[in-house]
Amino acid sequence: MSDTGGMASEAKEKSVSSMSSTRERILALLREGSRDSWKSGEALSSLLGISRAAVAKHVTALREAGHIIEAVPRCGYRLVAEADSYSEAAVREHLNTRILGQRSWIWLDETTSTNSVAMVHALDGAPEGSIVVARSQRLGRGRKGHQWISLPRSLAFSLILHPRTNAEGLPLLSQMALEATVGAIESVCGLQASIKQPNDILLCGRKVGGLLIETGFRATDLEWAVVGIGLNVNARSGDIPESLRAIATSLYVEAGRPFGRAGLLREILERFERLYWRS
Repeated sequence: MSDTGGMASEAKEKSVSSMSSTRERILALLREGSRDSWKSGEALSSLLGISRAAVAKHVTALREAGHIIEAVPRCGYRLVAEADSYSEAAVREHLNTRILGQRSWIWLDETTSTNSVAMVHALDGAPEGSIVVARSQRLGRGRKGHQWISLPRSLAFSLILHPRTNAEGLPLLSQMALEATVGAIESVCGLQASIKQPNDILLCGRKVGGLLIETGFRATDLEWAVVGIGLNVNARSGDIPESLRAIATSLYVEAGRPFGRAGLLREILERFERLYWRS
C-alpha cells in the first residue's frame, strides 16, 4: 500500500519551497539597479516563467512579510525598502530597561488583539513587564469599542503592568504611554508628533497611533493593567483604506522613508519605563 499521506505532505513541502524560491528571485530582481529602477510585471513574468497574476500574488506576499514594494501602472514594481529586522532578539539586543521586556515575551505573527492576549496572561499571573507583540492584528480595539485597523508593517503591542495606584491613577498611566511614544517618534524618526487626548497620537494633523488601557481588579483594588499601543510605521498611502486617508497616516507616508520597528519599540519601552518608575 502506498503512503498517500506522506506523498501529499512531500508535495506540499515542495510547493511551499517553490513559492519561497520564486519570491526570493523576485526580490533579487527588484534589488537590481538603483532605487528608481522599475521592473514591469511582464518582464518579471517572462524571466520567471510564471503569469503576471502569479507575480502580483508573490509581490503581495513579499509586502506582507514587511518589504515595501511600490506598484505603478505602465511602470511595474519598485523595491523601496526591504523588511527590517523585527524580532524579540532584535529589540532586546540593546534594550536598556529593568523590567519592561526583560521577562516574558509573546511574539505572534497574527492575532485578534494584543490586548486580548495580554489580558488572558495577566489573569494567569504573568509577571510585570511582560510584552505581547503581533506583526498583524485582525480585531484591534480602540476606546469605546471602536475598531483600530492595524496597517501592514506597523507596531502593535501590549504591556502587562502591576501599577502601584488605583483607578484614579489610570489617566496618568495613559499620559505616560502617550508621551513615551511621541518622544520615541521624535528621537528615532525626527518627526514632531502630538497628543490628542484622551488616547490619540497625531502627525501632520492625522492619526498615526493610539492606545487602549484595560484593567483587572480584585474587589476594589487595581490588580493589573494592560497598556496596548498601535503605531502606523511603514504603511504606504495605498495601505490606508480610502475612507480613512483624510484622518489617518503613517510615519513612512509623512517622512517618505521607512523606519526600523525594533529600534522604535525599544525606544518606546525605555522612555515609558523611566516615566513609570518615577510616578
